[in-house]
Amino acid sequence: MRHLLTLILLLAATWYPAAAEDVAGVSDDQIRVGMIVGLTGPIPFAGQEASAGARLYLQHINAQGGVHGRTIDLRVEDDGYSPPRTVAAFRKLVDRDRIFCFVGNLGTPTTTALFPFAERERIPIVLPLSPGSIMHTPAKRYVFALDPSYDIQAWLIVQQILKSEEQAAPRLAILYQDDDFGHDGLKGLRQAATHYSLDIVAEESYKRGAIDFSAQTLNMRRAEPTHVVFFAAYRETAALLREAHTADWRPRFIGCTSTADNKLVELAGAAAAGYETLQSIDLQGTDPQMQQYRALLQKYNPGKRINLYHAYGFSTAQGLVEGLQRAGRDLSREKLVAALETFDRWDQSIGPPLTYGPGLRGGLNASAFMMRADVEQKKLVRASDWFHFERPAEIAGK
Repeated sequence: MRHLLTLILLLAATWYPAAAEDVAGVSDDQIRVGMIVGLTGPIPFAGQEASAGARLYLQHINAQGGVHGRTIDLRVEDDGYSPPRTVAAFRKLVDRDRIFCFVGNLGTPTTTALFPFAERERIPIVLPLSPGSIMHTPAKRYVFALDPSYDIQAWLIVQQILKSEEQAAPRLAILYQDDDFGHDGLKGLRQAATHYSLDIVAEESYKRGAIDFSAQTLNMRRAEPTHVVFFAAYRETAALLREAHTADWRPRFIGCTSTADNKLVELAGAAAAGYETLQSIDLQGTDPQMQQYRALLQKYNPGKRINLYHAYGFSTAQGLVEGLQRAGRDLSREKLVAALETFDRWDQSIGPPLTYGPGLRGGLNASAFMMRADVEQKKLVRASDWFHFERPAEIAGK
């Protein structure tokens, strides 16, 4: 009898394919994915909103039956915007929760800390919320980046300064976060300044979580820049704006996309007057994707005010879902990688267009527009049309 039972089990294994649970995070009716963001720490607003935005789109997809008959279960872990905690969150999600992949992880230094683990364990990180060029250069098989990257944003900012100023030679200063994020912006600003023969008269940095910017403000003011460029988080940017306002110092302040949220105006108050920032998602757009986003907000979270980080989280979930759709029902991590590599200027999300391929993980799209702070309305308002950039041939690839 025991031998007969053994024979039956062997035959069953032959007749039926392996269960979906053989692929981590995938069952017959569900896909578990992970997201690591700072729900606490120096930028909790960004993490809370990004994860809420991703949940909104996945709620919509699940209500329609999911992807190829599987709903998507999003597991969110808090890293406090601290790389060691990011690694711990990675281990928890991979080892205990057995997720299939990551989506929308927040932050350049935090996501960078995961690169060796993602490569070793062959687990995709889809659309981390970091435009750092290190996300796509050099290309990493399991990391699919967001555009436009910070170094390219620096070029866009310099070109806008030159376009809008009558003076022949603006004097630039920069405040940057002392990590991969800020160094990326600094690298791009130095390249652009050299290309256009401009002077960077002050380079000031800060450590993640800093709250006092009096020294940086004083040092930059002494250098007498005409323009101060920020590669900083929204909270730290607002803090320096308040310092400058108190000191009655008013150069032209311009920031990268990480500062392009109404939260900055809320935190800076009157000190935000005149502040400008790059933006790559038009929250007031009328295209079908943005209309769907606003309709879903009204349906599932009526009365909620749209913000940049929520929109970015929503867009990362859109990119993941498209990749899962293309990967098919017979899902694996390598099939998701192959599916994402078929994206060619894919523009069916509210985020920037996405182009990937073998050996290409982003870095091609460089389009943005300017926003300006409206203190009375307590928000950023659009201040330009879209503009586009191609890296000059002589420095391409640097």
